Amino acid sequence: MNAIEYALKHMAWSNQKIFKAIEEFPEEIYDLRAAENEWTVGRLLTHFIGAAEWYRYCLTGQKWEEVVAIRSHEILKSQAVHLGNLDTVLINQASLPDENVSYEDESGPKTVTRSLILAQTVNHTAEHKGQIATILKMHGRHLDLDKYDVWSYQSFLNKRSEEHTSELQSLRHL
Repeated sequence: MNAIEYALKHMAWSNQKIFKAIEEFPEEIYDLRAAENEWTVGRLLTHFIGAAEWYRYCLTGQKWEEVVAIRSHEILKSQAVHLGNLDTVLINQASLPDENVSYEDESGPKTVTRSLILAQTVNHTAEHKGQIATILKMHGRHLDLDKYDVWSYQSFLNKRSEEHTSELQSLRHL
């Protein structure tokens, strides 16, 4: 597995974990913001989906779907599934050659490398996770991002591997 694929897999895992953690807060958190005229937590979470749709478009040419504004736990849950599907598309792009990809935005045609878009995907999501945690902290809530860092992801993978090995060993005794 290459570094960008690992980073994308970590991103996808932490996206799901953070969306799940957000469900533990009261629904009023979707309207919280750092300052007047700044994006709300709900808008930032919705932006995860919109950005992933955009990156998929840039990499595959598949037009983006309508993005549903996240304003409740019910919408968050459905959009977490959609984000998981988009993240899978992005992860699969990491195994393709790092060649130029072309797309068109509001200012015209663009050509960049696949790795540039994939690196932006990971970095952009991390930035917004930090914003969300900061907004929540400003309003007396705590989202512990350390629980979703790359070290925690690797511990998760190690544990899953150990459980799988243990299960296989117990099957050999049957």
